Amino acid sequence: MKRFFVQRDRSAPPTNASVLRVGNTLFTGEDDFTSAFGELSSLEADLLLLASAVFAADRAYARGERESICRDFELSVPIVNQTRLYPLISLIERILHHLSNDAWKLEFRQESGTPEGRFRTVNKIGRTLLFSGGLDSFAAAIEFGKSPGSLQLVSHMTKNRINDASQKALYKILKSKGHKLKHYQCFISSRSGGVSDLQHDEENTQRTRSFLFLTLGALMARRSGHREIIYLAENGQMAIHLPLTQGRIGAFSTHTAHPEVLLNIQEFLSQVMNIKFQIVNPYVHRTKAEVVQVICGSAPEAIPIANSCWRNTRLPANVTHCGECIPCFIRRIAIEYNVTPDPTSYKCDPWAEDIVSLPPDDEARRNLADLTELIKRFERDDDEAILSEWPELFYAGINAPEVISMYRRFSAEARTVLEKYPGFGPLLA
Repeated sequence: MKRFFVQRDRSAPPTNASVLRVGNTLFTGEDDFTSAFGELSSLEADLLLLASAVFAADRAYARGERESICRDFELSVPIVNQTRLYPLISLIERILHHLSNDAWKLEFRQESGTPEGRFRTVNKIGRTLLFSGGLDSFAAAIEFGKSPGSLQLVSHMTKNRINDASQKALYKILKSKGHKLKHYQCFISSRSGGVSDLQHDEENTQRTRSFLFLTLGALMARRSGHREIIYLAENGQMAIHLPLTQGRIGAFSTHTAHPEVLLNIQEFLSQVMNIKFQIVNPYVHRTKAEVVQVICGSAPEAIPIANSCWRNTRLPANVTHCGECIPCFIRRIAIEYNVTPDPTSYKCDPWAEDIVSLPPDDEARRNLADLTELIKRFERDDDEAILSEWPELFYAGINAPEVISMYRRFSAEARTVLEKYPGFGPLLA
């Protein structure tokens, strides 16, 4: 178990906790939010503090190996609006557990201040899109940016220069195509040091980022008068994210855009802000290739700029993708199904190798073997067998027939692409 203690002042923290101090080891995005919308209310400050602290604690606590991959968090946060947030603790803990597959225990300490009263904004027709700098959110900006009503783009930034550059460059392309969109970037991150010598970048999975991102999006939607829709655009493969094998269940697979998570976060944000938000993933039943097709038809020059790799902060200069993680493989299949060659700058190219000749513990070989196993399952098994293998498809918020159909289309797309590479022959047989 690891305890994190969040503070705004310099009061003495517990001796057994890692301290996240605002302005020192924790940056909540308040300055960027204030620059865009004016002075924060106490509830806005509370929610930015809570969401940034969750994200920072997630990054500062390294997972173990195998059966030790799950972690146990205690997070203490000072809050002004106790009457709004305290009744929602169990819902927040459930959301965080589903996101990261860890145990979370939250403590809200009463902080001095004036609770937010009735919040007034003009109710406008408009939507908010979480704009990450990836292919999916860029495609959504193309598709929905010219629809009736305004669309605003909200981006979360850390010190990741690749993502920051991608967000800015993609927004520039949208403007050049005639899209009149507002784009807000908000820096929310952490750093090492402080009174407890915090080590802030110990874990790179960042499973809880969507809790932060959606909280930020909802706060900006509220300020802009948007009530109905907050878009979190994620292709169906990465949103549903069925475990590739039984060895990847639980914390080994992400649920950052899972329908159940989005529904629970929607409930939390609607209750805490007293606004009936609707969080929608417009691509939950589309394959990545079907999403990329939107970009190829409108702005193909954006493909090498948009980023999909979760390892991009740890790559050499002039390289944007590792080339061996599952998101890189999903991306490459999607791009090469639509256009060849893939213009992405990858660190390595395992596709050019004889896959089965790579060492058994080689990560690219292991990922490719698991991915092709999933492809073959959806090619050969009927719907009943699929539902038996992945019982999470029975969740009420999932349209199982649509999801299975989406995975079958992905399998066909993947085989079309992978069969062009001789090294995949033994895996696809």
